[in-house]
Amino acid sequence: MLDDGRALEVVGISAFDERVYRGVLACPGITVQELVMRSGESPGRVQSSLTRLRARGLVSRLWGRSPRWTATNPGTAIRSLVRGLQSELDRLTDTADELEAAFRTVGQNPEEGGQFEVLAGPEEQARWYVRLQQEAKEEVLTFDRPPYVLDYHNPLQTGLLNKGVRYRTIYTPEAFDHAGAFDEVGNLIKAGEEARILPRLPFKMALVDRRRAVMPLHMDPPLTRGVLIRGSTMVVALVELFERLWREALPVRPGLWQEPGALETAGEERDASEPSSVGTEDRRLLALLAAGLKDDAIARQLGTSPRSLRRRLRHLLDELNAETRFQAGAQANRRGLV
Repeated sequence: MLDDGRALEVVGISAFDERVYRGVLACPGITVQELVMRSGESPGRVQSSLTRLRARGLVSRLWGRSPRWTATNPGTAIRSLVRGLQSELDRLTDTADELEAAFRTVGQNPEEGGQFEVLAGPEEQARWYVRLQQEAKEEVLTFDRPPYVLDYHNPLQTGLLNKGVRYRTIYTPEAFDHAGAFDEVGNLIKAGEEARILPRLPFKMALVDRRRAVMPLHMDPPLTRGVLIRGSTMVVALVELFERLWREALPVRPGLWQEPGALETAGEERDASEPSSVGTEDRRLLALLAAGLKDDAIARQLGTSPRSLRRRLRHLLDELNAETRFQAGAQANRRGLV
């Protein structure tokens, strides 16, 4: 008997039946007794296997005084099994479509109090995220954290802000890990976005006009499954959660993203006790620290190296008469620097 094989399991041939088939294929005209001797299996089990293989078109019985077995053309026989499997898969796909239609029908029943629609794949989640924004009339509430199904840049938001749609976004520090993220958010704040930061968020979501929400069903990348929620008590609960976390979050000050000197030229008064060397860029560094970003992420936002950042931070701690980052944050908050 040839070595064990499992290549044909995908078309419904067991590992044992495949071994018997390979034995017949290797020795055309082989008898049951010879197969028994080679396999060490009982005659009944070998005979049952041959019967199954014959029904699947893989072997045929030769006529004669002593029954012998031979394999049919493998290419023809196996391709026939593949076509049968494909036909079954097509029927299964049709069944899935029918069940999905039933699922959508139940979900759209107004007596059910809302609709939950599963979104398969990141493309479908991204499509609904864009569509909900396009249909927004009053407000978009967002939990912003990785991973993402779209690029962090949101080309729709500025136009909708100009039309009077209110955007409130809670970010996590990880949302600013990629270069240019703070500049992008700074532009959105200047356009009217209200932004706050929390050290962590339980999940990500976009909630539009307090009636519809889209969110992933898991947070492990890639985001393969999401859910669209319409007009249910779940939407009410999500709004309540957003408002509670919004109150806890740290506001992001627009001045963080202004050019050096812009704070002073805009008329902001400096604290008399503020060291003269603590300028806008140092304020930005302090705010990034307060937001919870790590050194590598801060260095990317400031366009410098982690080593240069650490030297700059050490100088800033000296200027603020602080020994630790926490003390520096407390001093910066007292002086109104962040």
